[in-house]
Amino acid sequence: MNKQNIKKMPVIIRKYPNKEMPQIEFNTFKIGNLSDTWTINIKNEVSEQWNSFFDNLGDEILSKNFAHQDIMYYPGMNSTAPYRNYGGPLTRYKVRNYAPIPLNEEIIFSGSITKKFVKRDNGFVTFQLSTYSKNNTLLQKHWRTFMLPATEKEKSDFNEGDKNDDENQTGESIKKIEQMTLLCNQERFDNIEGPGESTAHTDINKAKARGMKNTTAQACISIAVINRYLTKQFGNEFFTNGFFDIKLIKPTFANDTMICNGELLKTNNNDSLCKVKIETQDNRLVTIGFGGIKK
Repeated sequence: MNKQNIKKMPVIIRKYPNKEMPQIEFNTFKIGNLSDTWTINIKNEVSEQWNSFFDNLGDEILSKNFAHQDIMYYPGMNSTAPYRNYGGPLTRYKVRNYAPIPLNEEIIFSGSITKKFVKRDNGFVTFQLSTYSKNNTLLQKHWRTFMLPATEKEKSDFNEGDKNDDENQTGESIKKIEQMTLLCNQERFDNIEGPGESTAHTDINKAKARGMKNTTAQACISIAVINRYLTKQFGNEFFTNGFFDIKLIKPTFANDTMICNGELLKTNNNDSLCKVKIETQDNRLVTIGFGGIKK
């Protein structure tokens, strides 16, 4: 990694500040590495602000020297800079942890496009983020799949998504895990989005223009809740061997309460596997997936 070519990312828990670029669509990027590598230094106060967005869930497990793994969400989103707005929803998020995310130290990350496919006549693009310490130790990899606008010609150049893309996660339920809840109110959405942002998360008219009944929760809320739920279940080992793979299947609206439930499944090896889901207070299923420990 040539450190002379590394740029400093100006934000950590916000969107990249440039608003002049067009939205990211199916054909904006080709499969391969993104052009820039970035560096950040997560200070204590930034980590504390990020944790406050989620009512400090799971903080009792966390060492004061480290950040929650979900803090790499916006660095991942911003790895496409100067592009910053995605033209469609995040539908799937996968993460694999290898080491804790340190505070007050240089962190280096780079992005890539790993997959493009068509499913049910919609175009999908998967973005990967790789995060390293200043000593080039791999800390985390995560993958974000978006459904993005695509022309018929663009879609015709790609095959239907692999039906076997999902990992075969099965097992007998052996233990129910205590639930975790979080109220998704408008103040939370506004705080996460930040000043000067007018989106379907903060503006009811923009939400209704997209066919929504109310403003919608950012994807990072579901991701943070799942991450902290699994951190609470598996403790420090989740920072070094943890993973999860979730699909965001329906929107969560302002004033909904997210209720995260899980069950530990029996496996045939030393790994730990947990089936997780998030429902709202009216029993609407919004997020599904699996997580656990891979040795």
